[in-house]
Amino acid sequence: MRKTILLFVFFISMYCLQAQTSSENLKNTKGTFGLRSGYEFQTNTSNLNYKLNLPYLGAWYNFKFSKNWGLQLELNLRSENRERLFNSDFTESINEVYLTVPVLIKYNLNNNFKVYTGTQVLSASLVNDIFGLKKWNGIIGLEYNLTKNFFLDCRFRHGFEERMYTGNFRDNRISVGIGYKF
Repeated sequence: MRKTILLFVFFISMYCLQAQTSSENLKNTKGTFGLRSGYEFQTNTSNLNYKLNLPYLGAWYNFKFSKNWGLQLELNLRSENRERLFNSDFTESINEVYLTVPVLIKYNLNNNFKVYTGTQVLSASLVNDIFGLKKWNGIIGLEYNLTKNFFLDCRFRHGFEERMYTGNFRDNRISVGIGYKF
């Protein structure tokens, strides 16, 4: 939990540092901060039957290395309501709230399109008091700027767990969302 709090404080600190820049220096900043929200859809079959999921909410900070390259850190909150069907026709209802921390390398193709890839370094359940890395995921995505401040975001998240060895399942998802840059 201490790591989660430290990451949250880090994001708030980055936002406060950026908010203190003057409007003249805003063009010369080395990063951007924003918020994003959207829905995730499971793309693989499993023994889990997903019910209504609430949208994910997130904050991000993009450190610019050059005109085209950047490192984006995110802090996302998402919930899941699902049922697990066991072989004996027994079902278990699971309601989870996850805090996830993706780390992404981003490349600007032009003023409107950006592509990115990375991994999710933390996925912690806030309901069941389970901390640490829950699932190891690879992420690839595309971002399209609608306006100067609003963008659309689509990403594919691939889980690398093996079903037979971890008792878990490979979790592949597509998420579609909208974001706002400050």
